[in-house]
Amino acid sequence: MIIKTDQSTFAHYLEDASGMLGANAEKVYIPETKEEVSSLLKECSEKKIPVTVAAGCTGVTGGCLAYGGVILSTEKFNKIGKIQQRQCTMYNKRQNENEQQLKATTAHNNGQSGIETATIRVGSGAIVNEIKSYVLSQGWMYAPDPTEKNATIGGNISTDASGGRGFKYGTTRKYINAIEIVLSDGSYANIRRGETFASDDGTVVLKTNLGEKILHLPKYKLPNIKNAAAYYNYKNADLIDVFIGHEGTLGVIISAELILIRPFEMLFGGIIFFDKKEKSWDFVKEIRTLSEQNKKSGAVDINAMSVEYFDKNALNLIKPYYPVIPENVDAGILFEQDCTKETYDILMEKWIDIIEKYGINTDDVWFASDAKQQEEFRIFRHKIPECVNEIVKKNKIPKVGTDVAVPHDKLHEMIYFCEQKFKENNLFNLTFGHIGESHLHANIIASTQEEYERCKSLYLEIARKAVSLGGTVTAEHGIGKVKHHFLEAMLGKEGIEEMRKFKLSLDPSNILGQNNMFKI
Repeated sequence: MIIKTDQSTFAHYLEDASGMLGANAEKVYIPETKEEVSSLLKECSEKKIPVTVAAGCTGVTGGCLAYGGVILSTEKFNKIGKIQQRQCTMYNKRQNENEQQLKATTAHNNGQSGIETATIRVGSGAIVNEIKSYVLSQGWMYAPDPTEKNATIGGNISTDASGGRGFKYGTTRKYINAIEIVLSDGSYANIRRGETFASDDGTVVLKTNLGEKILHLPKYKLPNIKNAAAYYNYKNADLIDVFIGHEGTLGVIISAELILIRPFEMLFGGIIFFDKKEKSWDFVKEIRTLSEQNKKSGAVDINAMSVEYFDKNALNLIKPYYPVIPENVDAGILFEQDCTKETYDILMEKWIDIIEKYGINTDDVWFASDAKQQEEFRIFRHKIPECVNEIVKKNKIPKVGTDVAVPHDKLHEMIYFCEQKFKENNLFNLTFGHIGESHLHANIIASTQEEYERCKSLYLEIARKAVSLGGTVTAEHGIGKVKHHFLEAMLGKEGIEEMRKFKLSLDPSNILGQNNMFKI
């Protein structure tokens, strides 16, 4: 095991994309075996030394940042194993609908009638982009597509990462078939999907090498939408799901078995510009309905992979770089769909028909049909946060970026509420994100410290509004160390106490991920 004690040699572990300052640690431990992780955690538990798990340090909520204690880096757990092809059932009884959707997706990608999947065992420190590239070279696809490709798979599992193509493929959770995790007492467990479920009252048995642990899931109600807040506690939860999205507070994941599917053969997409944002919302609603229908049936029809939104302010910000953006634009929608060579023309025609139905001249649509053009789309999509970061750097004041999601029928109300609040507070803002999942990111940018304080207060108002509409305060970034008050707005003090009790049942010395999700 490598041990670093000179802070000048591990400064890169003390910063991430959150902008949080003052991170510090006594040492960084870089174990290479499960036994080394077990021994270290047992010792730290006995001595009550806080342990923060880190590797990629690419998060935006400070979850990997230590404020005292030691850092445990999983970077040496970076092995990418061999692909094991098999027929499998991946989801538990609560997820039958998802299973059927994945069967249809895989059949469509294969051009075959059955479900063909494979698995691969990877270390938690393996880089997501390297995993995706390797399996693709072998004729398979790891479907989750988070924006930050240099993140580790362990970090993705710990936050249930998603990304732009989550509209079709879902979040990381759907593609985790097994995990190997070490607990703070030094015990370890191999948890496989479909083997262990919670009872109706939330009791579940965790089998470790040192015996069984009887766990009682926390009691609170989570929204039935895309959500990355709090410990997973849905009725009859699969045990593996409880450890996905735990933000480093329940144990140290050292490896995982990922589910792979066959890759799509071709991909096309477009960016559509609307003169009225309401028209773009109606368009998205119709695309969502069609996609959900065809996802289940596997029909050769509109079945979007991603549906992304850009408001007027976001588009105007990057217009100097993209003159293709019209002057009277009020909103933009980016879509992608996968297809085969045989279905390309059929599907493109269907998209053109529905675009023209909304009064859009397809000559004004920016289409992309090859890898080079798709890369231009990726650059376009990322140009907005790049420009935002330039403004933030110039102002020397952090941005405030929301991560709320709401039920589909509440999306319009959520957007109107935000726009009204931005107008009342006279704050520079722009909104973009995953509208297909009713999950948008509003960036509120301050130019003075006084404005920054108003931005933070406004974010709390927005979070509370999302909760009141049946939504979540975070749909993909997690809570980390910067959003405690948002989680409390969602769960209440009683819910936070339920989380604290559950954590202590697995980490009685309370050493892991201190202050992630809630204060110790």
